[in-house]
This record gives sequence, C-alpha cells and structure tokens, in this order.
Amino acid sequence: MNTENAATHHKVRRLSPDDLDGAVAIDREIVGHSRRGYFEKRLAAALRDPDGHMQFAIDGPDGLEAAVLARVQSGEFGREAPAVMLEVIDVAPDQQHLGHGAALLAALEAEMRQRGIAELQTAIAWTDHVMAKFFAAGGFAKAPRHIIAVAVDPARAAMALSDDSDDDDDHDDDDRADNLKALPRDRIDVASLTEQDLDALVVIDSKLTGRDRRPYMMAKLNEALVDSGIRISLAARSDGIVAGFIMARLDFGDFGRTDAVAVIDTIGVHPDFAGHGIAHALLSQLLVNLNGLRVESAETTIALDDFELLGFLYRSGFQPTQRIALAKQTG
Repeated sequence: MNTENAATHHKVRRLSPDDLDGAVAIDREIVGHSRRGYFEKRLAAALRDPDGHMQFAIDGPDGLEAAVLARVQSGEFGREAPAVMLEVIDVAPDQQHLGHGAALLAALEAEMRQRGIAELQTAIAWTDHVMAKFFAAGGFAKAPRHIIAVAVDPARAAMALSDDSDDDDDHDDDDRADNLKALPRDRIDVASLTEQDLDALVVIDSKLTGRDRRPYMMAKLNEALVDSGIRISLAARSDGIVAGFIMARLDFGDFGRTDAVAVIDTIGVHPDFAGHGIAHALLSQLLVNLNGLRVESAETTIALDDFELLGFLYRSGFQPTQRIALAKQTG
C-alpha cells in the first residue's frame, strides 16, 4: 500500500521490519527512553498475523518521520463487532504540526473501511492534553468503557481476593469453614495455558457468548503463547477438566506506558463451574505470578453496562485508572 493524502501530500506506506531503528529513534525522542523491545514484538506480531495488525509509516528526505501501530480486536469479553485499537502514533518532534498524524489516521481509517471495521479505539492519560486535543480534532470522543486496574503487591498476591456470595451457595457450613482456610488458587488447579487447551476454551467461550469463535480463541491463544514473550495466561482445571481461563498479556509500551502492565483481555468460566471460585482462583494466581515478575499492575477495559464483570473486578480490588478510553466511528 502506498497512498497519498491530497490535503497534506504525505505519502503513507506500510511499516516494515526495516523501519525498526527509525521507529525506535522517533519514539525515544518523544518518551525519553528506548522501547526497542516493544517495537520488536509489535513488528514481529504483524509479520506473523498481518490480518490482525495495521501499521503505517511516513518517510521524509532523511528517513522515517512518523509511524502508527494498531491491532484488530475481534472478541474481547464477548464483543461481537471487531474494532481497531490504536496503540502508538509517533511523529518526529521536528515534524509535528505538519499533518503527519492526520495522514496516518486517514490511512488507518481507509484500511478499516476496506475491511468493514467501523470503530477505532485508543486510550490516553487524562493529563495528556496534547493528545487529547489531537484526537478530539480527529473526531474521537470519550468511549462508554471503564479502564480499571489493580495494583500488584506482595500483600495482595498473598491473600485471597474478595469473597463472592455465589461461592457460599455451593457449600455447607463445614465447607465454608474449610474454604476460609485456603485460597481459591489452593483449592483449584491453576496453571499456564497450553496449545492443547484450545478446544476447551472454544467450548467455554461458546457457552458464554452463544457463538462459535474458534478463530478468535485460536488467535488469542497464539498471542498468549507466542506474542507476549512471557506466558501469563492461565487455565483452571477441576479433575483434569478446564473449568475456566484468563487471557492476559504483558505490554511494555502501548499508549506510551513506561512500565510493564499486564492487560487482561478476557475471563471465562464454564457455567457448570459457576460459583466455585474459579474466577477468583485465576485472578489470584495471576497476581501472584505478576508479583514474581515485578509487574506493578494489571489493567483491563470493560463496557460500562457489563455490571456483573465490573462488580466482580471492583470487589477484587480493581479501581478506575487515570486513563480515558476514546473511540471514533469510521464506518
């Protein structure tokens, strides 16, 4: 692809692995430190799964001047319609305010229309007034989603998360007393996801959404096992049967983050195991693992009307972050 915006005369092309050094250099000028590892992973992921990524660049006389990295989201937390998540848009400081950012957004939106994807999403810190102004000018508005996070610390990782009244429905008084002595993750076998778990994940997901989303689950499992670099996604098993899962990944740089953050994409529990503390066990073990990796927080983005999931996560210690979810309808 090689398009030209008539208004700005910017030639936009696909970002390639050869752009790594230039993209890292521009980003370093903007954020103040190198995020080479992050860009390496995003470019490599785009090579493995070109349909799952949209990445564009603008060249100048002396080389790369601007780049945008985005990924396709197709089913997080049961979402039906696909969306594109804009992760990075960087313009070299000496080339800013010349229309590069608008040209990159235009290329991204054109690609989305070709693929029939109508929503473009991103997130910013509420104090980032420069980017807030840029996205507002580009037609973005505040999205109906909460970005919430929980701090990872030894105290939280060492304790059970909040009690769930549903758990009590399945146990008599003696069982309750025993359960108070053990963490959910001590009562349930929780371990890393494997390729062999795919069929079970598809079954659980179809029970929860009413749809067969094997391609989406396969892509998310591949991302968990390959793209993330460090495997943090988990499965909970009862008598050897996969009863639930949590899909999460480590992000070291999207949206301008400076520290590693675990991003939770989806949590699923088979209806037959509802009320058995499966979700608590998965989340608790995830925080334990993240504490060992010295990751300071876990984050997720939830629709405002997903009251059940929001309630569970708030009871588990999640709180609103200082980040704002933005979206634009491009179709």
